[in-house]
Amino acid sequence: MHNKRKKRWVFFLAFAFVLTNSLLIFFDREDKVEQKSYINDWSEAFTYDLIETLSTDGVFAATESNPVYFDDSLGSFQRFLIEEGEEVRKGDDLYEYEVTDYYTQQSSLESEVSRLEEEISAIESYLTEMESYEVPEPNNNSGGGSFLTPDEEDEENSPSYAETEFKKEQTIAEKEMELAQKEAMLDMVESQLDNLESEGQIITVQSPFSGVITKVSEDLDSPIITMKATTLQVEGELEESERKRVKEDLKAEITIPEEEELRIQGTVSSVAHFPENISVDQASEYPFVVSLEVDSAEMLPGYHVAVSIITDRADGAVTAFSPLLSTEENLFAWVMDDTGKLVRRPIKTGLEVDGLVEIMEGLEAGEMLAHTPHGQFRRGATFFTPIQSNELRLKETFAVETQTMLNYGLMGLVAR
Repeated sequence: MHNKRKKRWVFFLAFAFVLTNSLLIFFDREDKVEQKSYINDWSEAFTYDLIETLSTDGVFAATESNPVYFDDSLGSFQRFLIEEGEEVRKGDDLYEYEVTDYYTQQSSLESEVSRLEEEISAIESYLTEMESYEVPEPNNNSGGGSFLTPDEEDEENSPSYAETEFKKEQTIAEKEMELAQKEAMLDMVESQLDNLESEGQIITVQSPFSGVITKVSEDLDSPIITMKATTLQVEGELEESERKRVKEDLKAEITIPEEEELRIQGTVSSVAHFPENISVDQASEYPFVVSLEVDSAEMLPGYHVAVSIITDRADGAVTAFSPLLSTEENLFAWVMDDTGKLVRRPIKTGLEVDGLVEIMEGLEAGEMLAHTPHGQFRRGATFFTPIQSNELRLKETFAVETQTMLNYGLMGLVAR
């Protein structure tokens, strides 16, 4: 009987305790009872360069392969003047042939010279016009005509100043390359014409390109000579999921497994829109090319490399560790403000890389974010943290010079 009565009293007191606290919380509408939050773990928002990369494999390859042909209707082939593996420069002799009809060949070469001169003149005029064109500054529609079509200019999403300037420079570079090729062809044809007029029936054909001879067709199958450029690029293939993340003009870094300290910078110059092979039974692979920004004379075609393509980046971004961010309906963080209060702050994020998150809105570098324990976090609550014993310097507290201690002691006695 005594035990039953004791149990009833314990139950009644526990119930009364819970009820009293519940009523205190319910009627504490003016927050007279101060809430506190214990924070065991926290971290600081900081500034960081976030870089998102895609890693894949590649191989060094020649930037271009140039075929050289012989038209047997022009005459009779005589001999090759080069061998496979030989490196040649533009203007070096490649082969000789004997002209069948001197005057017909002379007329043909003269016509070719005139045609090339007209094309060169047209390209030079176009380059002059392009170089004199000034891309309008943002919000400045005055001055100069545009090399874009009217339809392109009227588009709602017209290209930005930087994009238009880049397209201009890209077009100029392409035309300059075309001009160099035409001038090389003109030099070659003029040389053949001079050779024909001075030597008679025998014409020596010179190389319009510089490179390494990779194939010589002794049977005179077309092309009779194949040469590859000595400049290198990196070629590789992307899987379907990777292809969605890569576009032209992205920066890339090239490393060689055997020489990891050597890092070569480059730019994605082309990405195929179609895979090499289309099959239901196998995954599609899309070829890509990375142009190198430095001379790769130390490398050879066929060297395998690791390619790291920068798909996105945020330089100098306010950054936080992802575990510090919470999600209910919207993303937020618990911020420990300068007044000692805990604030629930909504935030907007951007790039996320390896557990680091770019904070676009809601935080500033240097602000402290609470991490654990979540159950202790309350809006507007005063927070307190454990003592960091490793930061206490007790020895320094008592490491005072004897004379200093004596002076302060005497001052205390005098004051009394």
